[in-house]
Order: sequence, then C-alpha cells, then structure tokens
Amino acid sequence: SGGWAVAVGHHSTASADAAIAMGDGALASGTSSIAIGGSFFGSGFGDAQGATSTGFGSLAVGTFAQSSGASAAALGWASSAGGDSAVAVGASADANAQYATALGSSSRAEAEQSLAAGYAATASGVGAISQGGFSTASGFFGIAIGYGAGATGDGGIAIGDAASAAGQQSVAIGASNANIPAQANGIGSTTVGAGAWSLADYGTALGFDSHADAELSIAIGAHAIATSLSSVSIGDSAFADGDYALALGSIASANGSGAVALGSGATALGENTLAVGFNASAPASNSVALGAGSSAERADSVAFGSEGAERQLTHVAAGTAATDAVNVSQLQSIATALGAGSVLDNGVLVGGTYLIQGTSYASVGAAMTALDQALNGLDSGGANSGTVAVGGSGSDAQIGAGTNAVAIGSNAVANGENGMAVGTSALAYGPNDTALGANARVNADGSTAVGANTSIAATATNAVAVGESASVGAASGTAIGQGAAVSADNAVALGRNAVANRANTVSVGSAGAERQVVNVAAGTAATDAVNLHQLQAGDAASVATANAYTDNRIDSWDTNLASLRSDTDRRFHSLDQRIDRMGAISGAYAGMAMNTAGLSGANRVGVGVGSQGGESALAVGYQRALGNRASVSIGGAFAGNEKSLSAGAGFSW
Repeated sequence: SGGWAVAVGHHSTASADAAIAMGDGALASGTSSIAIGGSFFGSGFGDAQGATSTGFGSLAVGTFAQSSGASAAALGWASSAGGDSAVAVGASADANAQYATALGSSSRAEAEQSLAAGYAATASGVGAISQGGFSTASGFFGIAIGYGAGATGDGGIAIGDAASAAGQQSVAIGASNANIPAQANGIGSTTVGAGAWSLADYGTALGFDSHADAELSIAIGAHAIATSLSSVSIGDSAFADGDYALALGSIASANGSGAVALGSGATALGENTLAVGFNASAPASNSVALGAGSSAERADSVAFGSEGAERQLTHVAAGTAATDAVNVSQLQSIATALGAGSVLDNGVLVGGTYLIQGTSYASVGAAMTALDQALNGLDSGGANSGTVAVGGSGSDAQIGAGTNAVAIGSNAVANGENGMAVGTSALAYGPNDTALGANARVNADGSTAVGANTSIAATATNAVAVGESASVGAASGTAIGQGAAVSADNAVALGRNAVANRANTVSVGSAGAERQVVNVAAGTAATDAVNLHQLQAGDAASVATANAYTDNRIDSWDTNLASLRSDTDRRFHSLDQRIDRMGAISGAYAGMAMNTAGLSGANRVGVGVGSQGGESALAVGYQRALGNRASVSIGGAFAGNEKSLSAGAGFSW
C-alpha cells in the first residue's frame, strides 16, 4: 500500500514507501525497508508472521527474521536486529542494541557497539567484544577471544580456551590445563600461560601453570608460585610464600616474611633470611647464606660455606667498631703485642712462653699473676708515706726525706718531695726533680733530665735536659739533643752538640757547626721569624719600589729634557731666522748702495733687495750731495719683523 512498494507472497505486506516484502506473511513497514522470508510453518497452519522489517531502511532476510532498528540488518533464521544500525547474522542471532553486531548462530550482542562472533557468543558490555563459541564479554569494553573465554571485568581481556578476565582491567591469556583455565581475577591483574592464574589485585602470573595468589604478587616461570603480599617468584618451580619474599632461580624457595632466595635450589626459610647461591640454605631467622651450598643454621648468623666445606673470607678491611670483623693482619698485630713468641699459625693464634723470675708461663694471665707476686716481694725501701724505692743488683735505691718520691734502680737517689729518679745512679736532688736514665743528675729544684749522663747544675732551676750527655748550667734553660749544652739563663739549645751561651736565645748548632732552620712558616707578627721566601719577597718589593721611583724620576727628567730640547730648538731656529734676515738686510743695503754710487745729481734715491736662507729683505735710501766736497744720506731696511736704519755724512778736502 506504500508508494513504490512491492509485496510478493501470500499475506505479504509492504506498507511504507519504497518498501519490499517477499514471502508468506512477510512485512515491510519501514520506509525503504526490505523483508524477505516466510513464517515458521506457513499461513496454512495458522502461522501468519514471516520476515518483518519495521525500521527505516532496515533489512530482514530469513524465516521469521526481525529487523526493527533504523538501518538495522537481520540475516538468518529467527535472527533479530533491534537497535539502530545493528547487525545480526546467523540463525537465532540477536543484536538488540544500537550499533551492536552479532555474527554466528545463537550469538548475542546486547549492548551498544558490542560485537559477538561465534556460536552462542555473548557481548553484553558497552563496546565489548566476544569471539569464539560460548565466549562472553560482559564488562564494559571487555574482550573475550576463544572458546568459552570470559571477560567479565570492565576493560578486561581474556584470550584462550576458557580464559577468564574477571577483574577490572585484568588480562588473562592462555589455554586451559587439566580443565583449569587461565584466570585473572583481581583488579589490574595479569595472567599469561596455560593453566596460570592471578587471583588478587595487581598480581602477575607469567608462565605455564604459574600462580600469583596475593595482592601485588608476581610469579614468572613454569610452575612458579607467589602466595603472599608483594611476594615474587621467578624461575621454574620457584616458590615465594612470605610477605615481600623473593625467590629467584629454578626451584628456589623463599618461605619467610622478607626472605630472599637467589640461585637454583636456594632456600630462605626464616623471616628476613637471605640465601645466595646454588643450593644455599638459610633456615634460621635473620640468617644469611652466601655461596653455593652454604648453610646458615643459626639465627642472626652469616655463613660462607657449610660444615666440612668452609670458605675463607678475603679482602676484609680492618675492623674499627666493636662489632666489626677483624682480619689476619689485626690478629698478627695482637700476636706481636703479646710477644714471647706468640704467632698466628694457619689462622690460629698460638701464645708464647713468658719467663718470670726464671719460671716459664704459657698464658698471659699466669705470667701477670707471677709478675704481681714478684713485685709484692720486691724490697720497698721508702721510709716515708707514699715513697717507692726499688733497687737492682748491687746497692739499693735510696729515698730522702721528701714524700711521694720514687727511686728505681741501683744507687738511684730521690731526695726531694715528689722527686723521681729512674736508672742506675740516677739523682733527683731537690723537690719536683725528675731524673730518667743511667747517671742522670738533677741538682736544681723543679728540673728534668732525661737520658744517660744528662746533668743539671744546682743553679739551673726549672731547667730541662733531654738526650745523652745533655747539660744545663743556668736557670730555665732547655737542652735537647745528645751533648746539647746551655750556659745562659732562659736559653734553648736544640740538636746534637748545640750550644746556647747567651741569655734568652735559641741555638740550633754551635760555632763552626751551624745548622739551617728549615720548613719555617711565614711570619705574621712583628716578632715572628722570617723565612727565605719572605726575605726574597721583601727584597723584590724593595727593588720594585726603588725601580718605580727611579723610573718616575727618569720619566720626569725625560719630560724636562724634551721640553728643554724643544725650547732650545725653537730658540736656535729663531736665531737662525734672525741671522738669515740680517744677512738679507745686508745684501739689500749693498744692492741699494751699488746702484746709486755712480749717479750724478744732487739728490739720489736707491732701492735694494736681498735674500739669505729663505728670508728676504728690502732696503731704501736717500743721498744729498752738498757740492763736490760733502754729502749726507739716510736709509732703512726691513726683513720680516726685523728692521734696520742707517744715516751718514761725508766730507772731502
């Protein structure tokens, strides 16, 4: 009944403009729609509905095919395209959402822009894709590819036989293994491998039958398993069973919280344990096993080998803190300090033998006990409180009346309070004297002598003599060095045989045996010593100052000489110019006179010019004859700013 419509078949109807209906009970009611196909059993059996196309420009082809959306297409027995631009191809295919596509018998595309391809494939999420028999993509933009694959989480991807991506934005790729499909169940989880699974959020399982059971866990490798939070297992059959545990290597196992096993067959079984190396084992809490076959069986221990297979620990720096490891060099220093033949034998410290009063002792403790007993038995000759006198062979040491005195050595004498004399025949005569060394002699109060045969005279109070045969004979003197001598107050002698014989001086040698004082820092205060560098620098500065002064004076003289020369040149030039002008004037006079001398007449006027050295002159003259016997004349000449005047008279008789 529509304009330009076509209806072919029993009970067929084309009711809209340009519509086409073909088949028993076919109906084309949408403008430009096409319906081709009859009813299930035919109108003779009371079944009057054939293919139906009701949407604008829609297409329905097949028995009981239904196309109701604009520009929709349903192709196949009982197929249905119910959304605008939807496409359903295949028996009982169903595309009932806008832009949905269902390809295959019993396929269903139920959400906008979804795609279902394959027998009984279902795409029910917006933009979802399911491809393969019985595949399902129900999450938004999910993708399921493979027989029975399912992408039920939004943005999930499942690829493979029965693969399942149930978590949001999860990925599962792989076939089933022993009826166990690849699974990615947690948010953002990833599974790749047949029979592999990632069950918790952000887990990762890569490899055949790999399992990542906990959040943020990672299992990589065939049969690798990571069961705890943030645990990682990498390698064939690697196993990480504690929070934050790491197992790296074939059959490596990290079973405690924070445990780390690195190497094939390595096992870290306790909390915070570390096993590094082939078959290394750290079963005790907080233990460390380093090296193939190493075993750390005690808590808080580090093993570099195992019983019967020990290793040396080489290139160990010397320990400095109380808990640091020590190296062989440090043990050798201990052996050296113990003395008495103590040695380090193949890493073992072997003590020496200590001889005390003729008896041998094998340990330091026994030797010290014997020494203590021997000291207790020594002769204590001090008569006063706090004094000590220890003599050797021969005469005993002597203590005088002073308290707190100490005399040690044969014939050592300490007479004064707080005095000390140590050495054979050492003498500390006055209070606060110290004499150390054989025959060291201190005769003045508050003085110190150190060295054999050192001496301090009675007048040399508060003096110091250090060195064999060093001597001080004046108060507050200091002599340091073998044979050094001081004979003046507050003087200092430094060095072997140095002599200081002037008060308040420092001597580093003697007359004829002088020494240099080297490595002297530059002085800064007025009374500091000056080194050679400073002296040279001072000389250089003085020379520079003098040179600068001389240069300045010479420059001044040069300027004055130049001025004088210029003035002299100017004066000579002016003089030369005047001479040339005067010469020119003379020539002009001569020229004037020559030309008037032979003229007759009573009045004569003459003019002459002259030139010399580039200067010119003019001469003019007048002559009056007074008879034959007398005449007078006057004349003048000019050259530049030079002028000349002449006058004369002549008489004859």
